[in-house]
Amino acid sequence: MNTVSAGQRNALRWPWLLLAAVIIVLAASYGWQRWNHRHGPPDPATSEVKPWFGPRNQAEAVNAATVQIDGGREREKSGKSDWLHMEILGDALVGRYRLTGSYADLAEADKVLNRAIGMAEFPAGPSLSRAALSVTLHRLDDATKALTRFDAQKASPHSEEASSALALRGDIAMQRGDYATAREDYAKAEAAANNAGLALRQSMLSLRTGDPELARRRVNAVLRGKRLTRLAKAQAAIQRATVAYAVGDWTTAGRWARFADGFFPGNWLNEAFVAQQAAVEGRPDEAARRYADIANRTNAPEVMDALAHLLRLQGKGQESRAWADRAGAIWAERLQALPEAAAAHVVEHELAVGDPRRALALARQDAARRPHGATLALLARAQLLTGDPAGALATIERAEKGGWCSALLLMQKAEALDALGRGDDAEDARKAALKINPKAADPAARFVWFGHD
Repeated sequence: MNTVSAGQRNALRWPWLLLAAVIIVLAASYGWQRWNHRHGPPDPATSEVKPWFGPRNQAEAVNAATVQIDGGREREKSGKSDWLHMEILGDALVGRYRLTGSYADLAEADKVLNRAIGMAEFPAGPSLSRAALSVTLHRLDDATKALTRFDAQKASPHSEEASSALALRGDIAMQRGDYATAREDYAKAEAAANNAGLALRQSMLSLRTGDPELARRRVNAVLRGKRLTRLAKAQAAIQRATVAYAVGDWTTAGRWARFADGFFPGNWLNEAFVAQQAAVEGRPDEAARRYADIANRTNAPEVMDALAHLLRLQGKGQESRAWADRAGAIWAERLQALPEAAAAHVVEHELAVGDPRRALALARQDAARRPHGATLALLARAQLLTGDPAGALATIERAEKGGWCSALLLMQKAEALDALGRGDDAEDARKAALKINPKAADPAARFVWFGHD
């Protein structure tokens, strides 16, 4: 017979209930700490982002670069230049290109740095500047050759040089689709000497390999950083907008695009992001006006392509064709002058507002040189639009196997699977895309030209 009273049973049960409650609270606390650690603090308020020094706007930055370039050219003409001064000239030309997008500056920098290398006795010379420009030009073998020359120098490099060399190796690995090596090289570079440019590289690698939260946190570290120019902070803000577009957070994308435009005014790319945001927010006519103004002031074919694409989506075929033709003529010149650097842009132009058949061969060549996710995605798009869904699927699966992860790639995968009659698999791919970016299937997502997957 059970002689334990109800009160006794409750008394016996209470310590166990208390222990269970403590365990639940501790588990919840641990889970929250892990979540909070994983997600990190929220974005800084735009009012908290402060500049340190340097040009206040695009015009001041371009003028400063131009003064340096003019001085370097005069020195070379007078015959007083050595390889070090030639390197300074080359770097200034690259710096102005990063502000304006001028391929003429890129081409001149390429020649200047080649002359500088020729002046120096091996292994001396501007090997890091040469490697950096080769990466920008997408000449990966040339970049590796320049880094080999840098490694051959007898003197130990200081920490900033060592970090730059490691970061460039990471860039090469990234473009070759070897993301694990890129991650390792960037980590080594960070250990040698961290800087804003390296943090933004790591952010982009994280974003394109499936970790947008880490990408966000790395960008925010730059936005909160000290002793950074307005240009550096504006570039970080644009990358924050890019991260937001990738996950369908259009409100955040717009906030940081507009911040960048106001923080470092006059920059064409900042302005293009603001124009794009107007289209995403349902104001395509405003976006078109903004794009046209930028294109007419800067002659930037990237903006012309974005405008032609926007007009095409609006059913304004004649206007779209006019802008597409204007952009196409510029891209043709750039492709002839710097083929590796222009290739992906030309492919994108042809796929959006040109002829996919012209894009296909160029996309194959670029993917062979640089088999990372972005070039493979362009190749897959070209294959889809030229009637080869099986080839597109194989290309997409190659990108996925390498570690590339984006909603756009998965939406293209769904399209290829649908074309192959694999509807269930296509639906799975769409669901996976929407898990990354809930707005991936939104019609307005087609307006995202700058900073897309």
